[in-house]
Order: sequence, then structure tokens, then C-alpha cells
Amino acid sequence: MEPLSFPAGGVAVIYRHAEILSDHGIPAFVALPSKPAVDFYDTHAPLIVHGGKLDPQPGDVWVIPEGWREYMEALKSAPVKRIVFCQNQYYVAFTENPYAGFSEFDVDGVIASSESVRSFFQDVYELPRIPLIPCAIDPAIYFPSPAKRRQIAYMPRKLPEDAAFIYNAFRRRHRRYADLPWVAIGGTTQREAAAIMAASEVFLSLSHKESFGLPPLEAMACGCLVAGFHGDGGREYMTSENGWWAETGDWKACVDGLAEALDLLNCGGPALAARRESMAATVRHYSPERMEAELLGYWQGLLSTPF
Repeated sequence: MEPLSFPAGGVAVIYRHAEILSDHGIPAFVALPSKPAVDFYDTHAPLIVHGGKLDPQPGDVWVIPEGWREYMEALKSAPVKRIVFCQNQYYVAFTENPYAGFSEFDVDGVIASSESVRSFFQDVYELPRIPLIPCAIDPAIYFPSPAKRRQIAYMPRKLPEDAAFIYNAFRRRHRRYADLPWVAIGGTTQREAAAIMAASEVFLSLSHKESFGLPPLEAMACGCLVAGFHGDGGREYMTSENGWWAETGDWKACVDGLAEALDLLNCGGPALAARRESMAATVRHYSPERMEAELLGYWQGLLSTPF
């Protein structure tokens, strides 16, 4: 993959996979053309900085993110196994040939990170068996702060214009909360973003074309009540019990959901306690232990099978 100049949840997942495999004695590296200028992820994943000159060795397994078609083509003739790790089906590079099968990618298989990714490859490419390595929320990074503030945190990177529109519409439609602070999260390290969510009582989800959508789940782990867009893939874990979810573009549902979350905070009582327990149960389902077990099981099985 390429080093990005901004933090991204999918990149954090790739680093975490490499860390886990390396920690369990499986040689795993993140290959980059150059070293990232900023370490947004505080990672100890081993790196290979290749300077744009790949050096595949017989018996290697190369894992390629779904959007990097040039790496698939560069490794096409190499004596290696090529696997796509797809974390967002919206980034898959289609060809113009509607009759092309999965072989158009010049790879040997695909790993999904969510149910929506798996469904995509089953429905569009008719691949019946897709291994899934679930996302995980690290409780060492994402946890509530004892000093919560009445403020709304949000990540505007994917939908900056929508964020501005929702902000202004919210302040007019729900004027009792017009003076509430809004805190934008962007360009921060993973731990800095988590600290902002941990200190906030409410989080606005601006998920858009997601295969899963980590930020709303991370916000739940940080103790935020969450309202906003499900972004499609978020429906895997979003329910009416753990948040206030809206269809893409439904600004009214977003602003009303934010207001309902704040009203619930004001009222407290059993309803708020039930909401928090539902959020906690959702987060527990995406545990690091579950992800690690699935990841190791997949790779141990793959590496024990001859090419």
C-alpha cells in the first residue's frame, strides 16, 4: 500500500494484523514505498520500505489492499500467492468487462473485513466462500474518560459539507442546544482521536460508503452516545438500541438523533443505563481476542497448504 498523509482506520487494521502475526512468530511485514512521515498508529509492525521496487521471493504471500490494482499487476507473474484484503468494497477497481470473473484481479483469493464485503464478493463475483477477519476495538485505546464534557465530537473528512450543514441545521432546529461545543477530529493520531471521543458525551457519525465504519463503534467504546449515518456497512452492528441511525442524506434524522441523545443524557435513569449496556455489548462482540483468533486461524491454515 501507499503511506497516507492522514490517519485511516483501514491502515490501522493492516498494521495491527502485521503486529499480531509477527508477535506469534509468523513473518509478516507492511510493505511501503517510503516510510510514513507521521506514525499515526503507534505501531510496532515490521516494515519493508521498497522504494517502488518490489522484490517478491518464491513462496511469499503478498496481501494487497483492494484499491491498489497496480500492485496486483506488478505481482502478476511473480512466483507468489496474491491475496486481496478488502476492507471496503466501494474501493474495488472494476474493469469495463461485465463478463470478467474474479481472475481479472490477477490474485488467488480474497479476505473480507466485514459482512458487507463478504456479501459483495458473493453477490457480484459469485465467490461462495470468503474468509472474514472481523474488526476489533482495542480497550487499551478506546475507553471512556471520567471527565466527560457535554460536547459533540465528529470526523468531517469524508463529508465536510454535510458536516457543516448538519451543524447549522442542528443549532436552528434544536435551539436549546445551540451553544453546545462541536469538536472536529482530523489529522490526529489514533490515540489523540480516541482521547477526544473519550472526553465527549455525543458523537455524530458521518459514515459514508463504508464496509463497516469503525469510528461510531470506537465512539461507543469511548462512552459516547452516537447518532448519524450508518454508511451502509455499519448496519452490521448498528441497532435501534445502541444508537440513532439515519440513511445517507437524511439530515433531519441526524439532527433529531443528536437531540434525542442529549435529551437522554439529561433525563438519565434506566433508559440511559440500558442504552449504555447495549453499546457495551456491541463493542464486546468486536473484541481483539476474536479478531486475533480468526486471523491466526486463517493464516495458519493458509500457510500449511502447499501452493
